[in-house]
Formats: sequence, structure tokens, C-alpha cells
Amino acid sequence: MADESTGDAGSPTASLTARFTAAARNFFASPARRDATAIFIGLTSGGVGAIVGAAELPLWVVVPLTVLVAALFLTVERAATADTADTKVRWLWGALGVALVLPAGSWTYHVFFDSEDRSTYPFYLEGDQARILQSSGRPGAEPQIGGYPMPFGETYDFECVGKDSEGAVWLKAVAGNYWYPSTYLSPVGDFKISDMPTCG
Repeated sequence: MADESTGDAGSPTASLTARFTAAARNFFASPARRDATAIFIGLTSGGVGAIVGAAELPLWVVVPLTVLVAALFLTVERAATADTADTKVRWLWGALGVALVLPAGSWTYHVFFDSEDRSTYPFYLEGDQARILQSSGRPGAEPQIGGYPMPFGETYDFECVGKDSEGAVWLKAVAGNYWYPSTYLSPVGDFKISDMPTCG
């Protein structure tokens, strides 16, 4: 005879999981609810995809974010085309799990990596607007392939400084690991490069 305090599954955790799964199956038993859920998750993933394409994010953030969006599209598509209700439920749970990773990842990036709340220093990149200044992955390194090129004749924000092996000063952009030689950049405002923090 099963312990009434733990349910038929024999433990509180297993009983809770069984009830939760049964509730989910009952909810998704209606084809209209399954389709509505799939459409909602699909629209959400489409919105996230649009944001990924428009936002100026560093490459190391864009790559996993793009993979997550692709996984979200895949799980929603599998849920929509599954033959049985149980299979649809499994794929929808997968889509929900991926969808929950997106806001959690966004919060982590904003708190630990985003420069929005840190001090920034504007610099003017003086020169012919037809030219561009290529970014490097570290002070003194070769220009990056697919980095973040800056057109001349514009103002940009930087957050800290570093030096290459020859002692030349480089500036790090506020988003991503993009470095630029300070030779071409002039401070905009009442500060000097020496006032900026050193990149950790």
C-alpha cells in the first residue's frame, strides 16, 4: 500500500512530477491549445531573431544566441508537425526550456558583461568619412576578420585602455572585445586618455 504522504510514485518529488506532467498533458490535449502555444513560441522566437539581427552585440554573444533561436525554431516546428499528442508535448517542453534560457542569458549578459551601466568615454574618429578603422582582438593585434569596423568622421564610446608590446595605447570599445589604436582618436569632453581605467 502506497504511503499517502508521498503519493503512488513513492516520493514527494516523483508525485509532484507526475501531477505536473499529467496537468501538462491535460492542457495540451486540446489541439487548439497546442497550436496556440506553438504559434506563441514561434512569434516569440521570430521577435528574438529580429532583435539578434538588429542589436550591436559582440560576436561571442551573437553566436550562442543565434544557435538558441535556431533551436527554438526547430523545437516549435517539430511540435507543430508531430503525429501524436505525447510527442507534441515533449517538443513543446523542449521549446519552453530553450525559451527560458534566452531571458536568463540576457539577464546574465546585462549584469556581468554589458557596458551600459559603466562609465564610457566618447572619442571622435577624425578623418575622411570614406575610410574605416578596423578593430583588433587585442592591443597591437592584426585587424579582425568580421570585427567591428568604425567609419571615420564619427564619435564612438570606449570604456578602458590597454597597451601593446611596444607601449602604444589602444582603446577598447564599450561592447565586445574590439580594440582600436588611440592615434586616430580624440577625446570629446573634459577628460584625457590617462583618466580612463585600464582594462582588466
